[in-house]
Amino acid sequence: MPTEDDFDDAFADGFARALRGAAELAPEPVQHTLAVQAEQRGRRRRRRRRTAVGAGLAVLVLAGAGGFTALGGGPLGISGPATRPAPPRAEMSTRELITLVTDLLPKGTVKELNTDGPAKLSGHTTGANLLFDDGSGASIVEFSAEWTNLRPDSAAVCTDGFETPQDSCDRTVRPDGSVLVIDKLRNQNAKDGREWRVTWAAPDGRRVSFTEFNGQPATANRPEPPVADTARLTDLVTDPSWDRVFAALAPVTDAPKPGDSPRPAPAASGPSNAELLAKLVPLLPAGAEVGNQDPGHAALTVTYQGRTSMLQVGADPASKLGRDELATMDRESLTPLEVREKRPDGTLVVTNRFGHGKSATNPVLYWSAAVHYPDGSQLWLSEWNGENRYTTRPGDPALGVDQLKAIATAPAWRS
Repeated sequence: MPTEDDFDDAFADGFARALRGAAELAPEPVQHTLAVQAEQRGRRRRRRRRTAVGAGLAVLVLAGAGGFTALGGGPLGISGPATRPAPPRAEMSTRELITLVTDLLPKGTVKELNTDGPAKLSGHTTGANLLFDDGSGASIVEFSAEWTNLRPDSAAVCTDGFETPQDSCDRTVRPDGSVLVIDKLRNQNAKDGREWRVTWAAPDGRRVSFTEFNGQPATANRPEPPVADTARLTDLVTDPSWDRVFAALAPVTDAPKPGDSPRPAPAASGPSNAELLAKLVPLLPAGAEVGNQDPGHAALTVTYQGRTSMLQVGADPASKLGRDELATMDRESLTPLEVREKRPDGTLVVTNRFGHGKSATNPVLYWSAAVHYPDGSQLWLSEWNGENRYTTRPGDPALGVDQLKAIATAPAWRS
């Protein structure tokens, strides 16, 4: 699986801005929380190193095949560090946990894929991977139960359909203030693969997650995952028997209290996505045709000389963080086709071309241009052949890297 260093930090920040743009259009505050978290993660990564723009796609493709760790936990009985000594609580063994989950599943056989035997539950979170067979095709199912410090509006959210192929996502706020999400995704690692994620999050910080495939992550062997009924999926994550599991886990010290109001949305900084797109369109080459515009992701499709690609734009305002980063970028390129140009005024222009991964160049799937200004402000453009982030394909892009560079360095961005 790719490591954090394999991801493109500029693109991570671009998607953070895209999420924030989506928040501007969304009626619920959850997207604001996602945007802030994504932006913070992107900035931390970028401070350590900046790699190729499109390498971040690999984590999106593999997210559904990463096993239980993608759900925020580890093997049974294993969890993150506690913030204080856990108070006395009920005991429950991992074997008892598997029995509980098996009883919630439809009739079938269960094979445990990662267990620690009869160990007792400990820490804030627990869960497991199972191979479940109801007679119509063995399928991987995953589950987790955890105490979090998140309110329901940010603990249970729909996957961004721009990033991952998605058939549907239903999000329900229940009478008790909890949130239930049933997210039906198309698994990119298997032809006709399906990956359904169900999450229930309570106002006091409890969260139960269940993920099922229609087979194994890389091989589909049935039309749908084994638990196809919405009512059955709901019961799986909301059943009162989970209370026993949470009684054996340690709550986090900063868990939300019932009745707490949602955190206020963060103030946006820099130009909005709509403003960025409004500046981008006039800078496209003469004869370029603009197709769909997606203000939520600061992206648009462009057709030029018979070729169609998608462009995404992002920008950061001047900051000390940006100045510090620029000061540490005087080094050799980290990717084979990266080109850096230091201009007399101190501006650094970086262009790149790459495939899946920081060193992949065959085939080239992504093109980028980024500008780092002396005051710490930044602007970048990313291009790929596809209508969204998961339909990239080989071939010449609508705009070459030199055209991206000309657009990114246009004086209009500074006005």
